[in-house]
Amino acid sequence: MIPVVAILLQVSPVGAQPIRVTGTSVALAPPAGFVPSSRFPGFERADLQSSVMVTEIPGPVADVSRGMTADGLATRGMTLISSTRELVDGRQALLLKVSQAASGMTVHKWMIVSGDARKTVMIVGTFPKDQEPQIGDAMKDSLLTARWAVAAAPPDHFEGLSFRVSPTTSLKIAGRMSNMLMLTESGRMGPQGPSAALFVVGTSLAPVDLSDLKGFATSRAIQTKQLKGLRVSEQGATAIGNEAAYELVAEGTDISTGRLVTLYQVVLPDPQGYVLMQGMVASTRAAAMVPEFRKAAQTFRRTAR
Repeated sequence: MIPVVAILLQVSPVGAQPIRVTGTSVALAPPAGFVPSSRFPGFERADLQSSVMVTEIPGPVADVSRGMTADGLATRGMTLISSTRELVDGRQALLLKVSQAASGMTVHKWMIVSGDARKTVMIVGTFPKDQEPQIGDAMKDSLLTARWAVAAAPPDHFEGLSFRVSPTTSLKIAGRMSNMLMLTESGRMGPQGPSAALFVVGTSLAPVDLSDLKGFATSRAIQTKQLKGLRVSEQGATAIGNEAAYELVAEGTDISTGRLVTLYQVVLPDPQGYVLMQGMVASTRAAAMVPEFRKAAQTFRRTAR
């Protein structure tokens, strides 16, 4: 017999009506006790160290799905536990369960990947492995309540974000992925030309130690996945508005093309972690575009959500 206390501690999805995730065109019914997150599009429950996060990615779902194999996930530090095809809100979806080492513990993740030829939607429910008996099934059930193309779509790219930035002469607001706002020269999301510039602004998902801001900024730049062999050419303290920040300029090799790319980065401490601003452009255009990145960074301002 299952103890009564165990039954009471089990978590189940709440409500029959899905709730639209702020900043997205997706709605779902979160597990009981989860509240809308102030850090990312989705829901979280602090006492269980658990979250449900929605990311909309420009590009065909077929391209993203191809990487959701055991080998593909392993390159991102994840171990595939199960993979099935499901029908979610009338649309084919890939339902995955994976495990991953994170912050000194092992977490489990239920993941749904769906979309069409233009956009991919990824919903990830994350929870500590030792919470599996309590929340595992409820997390899976929650993700399966997802609804697409909600009529009350987000009115603007800034919905739910705690900041604003303005376009510059060369950089236009193109859209967002999760809690990251993107500016491009074309003003469109998706693949850009080989020498096109990209500027991204976003907030961290968790607190970090910023006591050594210079060291953290350098380490964070080196973690930029698209680049290898990064060499810092300029760095120093700066100010965004009246807030202290750290700026650097570096050059590295684009892993996919072998071209030299210049990275501009600002790390701005935030009450919940940090704000990261990164601009990337082919080094042949760095002289023209790094000043544009600086202009965009200086338009940053905090707002109430």
